[in-house]
Amino acid sequence: EPIGVAALITPWNWPMNQVALKAAPALAAGCTVILKPSELAPLSSMLFAEMVHEAGFPPGTFNLINGDADAGHRLASHADVDMVSLTGSTRAGVSVTKAAADTCKRVVLELGGKGPNLVFSDVDDLEAVVRRGVGHVLNNSGQSCNAPTRMLVEASVYERAVAIAAKAAASKRVGSPAEPGNHIGPIANGAQFAKVQSLIASGVREGGKLVAGGLGRPAGLTHGYYCKPTVFADVSAEMQISREEIFGPVLVMMPFDDEEHAIALANDTAYGLTSYVQTSDPSRARRLARRLRAGMVAVNGSGRAAGSPFGGVGQSGNGREGGVWGLREFLEVKAISGWPKMDAE
Repeated sequence: EPIGVAALITPWNWPMNQVALKAAPALAAGCTVILKPSELAPLSSMLFAEMVHEAGFPPGTFNLINGDADAGHRLASHADVDMVSLTGSTRAGVSVTKAAADTCKRVVLELGGKGPNLVFSDVDDLEAVVRRGVGHVLNNSGQSCNAPTRMLVEASVYERAVAIAAKAAASKRVGSPAEPGNHIGPIANGAQFAKVQSLIASGVREGGKLVAGGLGRPAGLTHGYYCKPTVFADVSAEMQISREEIFGPVLVMMPFDDEEHAIALANDTAYGLTSYVQTSDPSRARRLARRLRAGMVAVNGSGRAAGSPFGGVGQSGNGREGGVWGLREFLEVKAISGWPKMDAE
């Protein structure tokens, strides 16, 4: 049965993607919906609300509230709300979970990540693999929870990989999103820009080897929240840039000695959203996929099949979106004994 009234709290980095991943299954399951989009990216949600209205959904089935974190807190704590589905930072997830605790409602969280990308020396084309990894980090200007922001490379090819990554990042153009072309745009807002800059400074201060990018805006850009595509090499697991989700165009790299070392480094994180494996050895790929602590594992650049669940473990969240798993989050299971048989049956 539908769980009831579902509060949907969505982020600013992939606004319409996250709205659709929540609203579609919630409505299909038969729930009534209250959507609170990020106050930093509300316009597409307002357009979505118009589409729902024009489609003829009954009044009250879909509701839109605009507001800041206080609005989300009020939804999470309200006794008439039966569940909350939130995509956002781990900090936001903790706050909403605490607000929901007094009413014992279901809380489904899709939170941050610090994805490891394990690159073994047996890959068919090291340059292509490393460049693909850098490109994935820079996608959406680094503002993706499932970005492979920790590249762990087998020691025998590590220096080559660092050189390839540095060149790939340095060659990536940064410019206005209004312009056509294969370039990345700015960070979404001033607070996030400041956070990215602070963490880059932390990486320099703690001894990371800066091989591309760094502090400040790219050359030629004097205004706007533009960040340089940045790569740190020789990063240790204790550094802040290795442990915190930066949410900007920043890659950290470190070498590993063997498979066991790679697994230990990959799992040494509070997060557990997506892990990435690059190897030409099928047996190794299967071993790693089982042992990596993550909700999703991508092998050799493969995408997830249609209907696959999206979500993580640990501080990356506790729920799943997409496919049948996304529908189940909005359903309750009822067991009935002694169901009467009717004469007509």
